Amino acid sequence: MDCKNFPGSDVSKRARRLREAMGFTGRGAQQAFANFLGVDRGRWNNVECGAPLSKEMALRIVRKFPGVTLDWLFLGRTEGLTAEMARALSEPSKGNDAGGDSQSSLASYW
Repeated sequence: MDCKNFPGSDVSKRARRLREAMGFTGRGAQQAFANFLGVDRGRWNNVECGAPLSKEMALRIVRKFPGVTLDWLFLGRTEGLTAEMARALSEPSKGNDAGGDSQSSLASYW
């Protein structure tokens, strides 16, 4: 992933965390996830690198993953996540901290 054009952000970390938590890991994972959402892989890569998450893409995400909320995507608020989604998102991934803007992480919330 080449992220030199965008600074990382909490939203980008949560986007990547979601992709990995949903099982899209390894070679070709970004392409498969982008296909699942119905977006171009380059657009998804830009989001993971820190480009702003569009409302249109955020709505695609919450429609495809009913346990995910816009509050979590944009603000890191865990309160509205389903218990199942909160568990999936709280599992560690390869050095990626996708916690929210607050002090509490998903793991400590549940």
